[in-house]
Amino acid sequence: MAIELFLFPTELIWRILSILAPRDICRCAITCRAFWNMIQNSVHIQYQLELYAQGFIKTATMDSIDVSREMSSLKRSTSLWRSGLHLNTVLEERLMNSTFPEHPSLPWLRFGMKCGLLWMLVQSGLFIRDYNTNTNLSRTWAIHDLSSQRRPNFLIVDPLQDLVVIVSLSGIITVADTEQDYHAFWVECRSASSQHPHPDSACASLECKHTFDIRGVYHVDLIGEPAIYENESYERASATFMQAIDWRKGYVKSHLFPDYYQQGSQHQFYVVDQRTIVVIGSSFITVHTLQDIDGSPRPRLTYLLPKCHHSSFPFMIVHASPSFSGTAPRADLMPGYVPSLESQIIVLELISRPRTLSIILVIDTVIFSGAALQSETHVKIPWSDWGPQHTCCFPHDPSYQISVFGSKMAYTLPRDHSPEPGQRLEKLSAAGHFYIHIWDFNKRAITRSGNFYNPDSPDLLVRKPGGVVQSCFDEEIISNHPYTATVCRAPFLTYGLRELFLEQDRLILTSVQPGTVDIQVVSPVQMDVGSDFTH
Repeated sequence: MAIELFLFPTELIWRILSILAPRDICRCAITCRAFWNMIQNSVHIQYQLELYAQGFIKTATMDSIDVSREMSSLKRSTSLWRSGLHLNTVLEERLMNSTFPEHPSLPWLRFGMKCGLLWMLVQSGLFIRDYNTNTNLSRTWAIHDLSSQRRPNFLIVDPLQDLVVIVSLSGIITVADTEQDYHAFWVECRSASSQHPHPDSACASLECKHTFDIRGVYHVDLIGEPAIYENESYERASATFMQAIDWRKGYVKSHLFPDYYQQGSQHQFYVVDQRTIVVIGSSFITVHTLQDIDGSPRPRLTYLLPKCHHSSFPFMIVHASPSFSGTAPRADLMPGYVPSLESQIIVLELISRPRTLSIILVIDTVIFSGAALQSETHVKIPWSDWGPQHTCCFPHDPSYQISVFGSKMAYTLPRDHSPEPGQRLEKLSAAGHFYIHIWDFNKRAITRSGNFYNPDSPDLLVRKPGGVVQSCFDEEIISNHPYTATVCRAPFLTYGLRELFLEQDRLILTSVQPGTVDIQVVSPVQMDVGSDFTH
């Protein structure tokens, strides 16, 4: 049968192979030399395999150029964060305002970053800074221009939708009637470029209500920040309900969750996409799915975590990539390549008392997708069946900063070399320096490199995290998930460091001092990309 296939014209065989999934193309390539040569000589197939290996999805911005140029662009993108990393300072800026906080830990200074736009919400208003070369979307909003209701409590900017979502909480609610709807919070959708109500929004302000089962006095707060996925915005107002909002149609739906709160516990919500919501607790990670915006969330999978010490119960922070799903009215801001869900990570930062038991848990988001989520029964999976294969655990200190983009994590550490497996480093000194480490957890790219810990290699340094003996968990955490590590050996000042933002081709560092915010944009030095393609 194989002999008959090779009697067809080469272009036809290429066409047949290009229809296959990348994994199946790779299987064909190892069957015989003829298949190997056929696949090697097709730039279309090589490009398809490279996209798959790097965990990328091509966006519409790449459709206007030919495949050879697309391949060259892709190779440049994948060669940026390699060993021997050097960073160039692209821009340095100091913003001065008397209403900026006198201390960087004050909670009302909020930062966010997406598609080259940095935004920060301060006491005086909203500052948006555009660090792209082909657009100028920098804006300053006074605080009274942000909301027609009351002072904003939470805010998020989505440049791709030209959207600013503003959330104002009602604060204290006195419930006297369990059959009555009470105002929980208000949501306003505005255009980031014009500062007016968004032209696609059904109404300028959406009122979100909730019915309480028991009379009493309630305090309304949000768990995490709002999440935007094209038409829908998700607001987590408590551990028991979540508001799903179709802001284009003006539709609001309150979704009830099981009562996850327990004495002394903390939970976080992570929205994977429009239909997948993850609840993360101290002993579990539960994946819920929504059939539609009007449907109730159904628990599909629960991944059990190791048991935590009661005396060192951790405070939890979730770090994840921004979403690039859905259509993009501002297509000029869309990167050429965006990470696919199957190649992304989330990082759970677990801060304990004492801080010497703090850890980070890097989780492969592939566990939040696939056929398993279609199960009609709620399945619980013990840690031993998923943890070692899909997570990495590292000792951590709360002074370190974390940012995630796709399968990569930027990490500020006090030393200019990667820590040994299981090694716990000292905290960052306020009067000292830190170094930026880039760790990549893309398994497919690591497998293709075939380069496990070779210090003489000019390419990737592949490592395994090893075991973590001392942590907030009762047992030693052992991970088998490999990752690549590189570090920029140029030091950065720690004083005032507030936030770190990793994007595909740059890092943004923010430092806060009395009355000022310093912003530094750095980019890796571009490596020369050859024409060879390594399998």
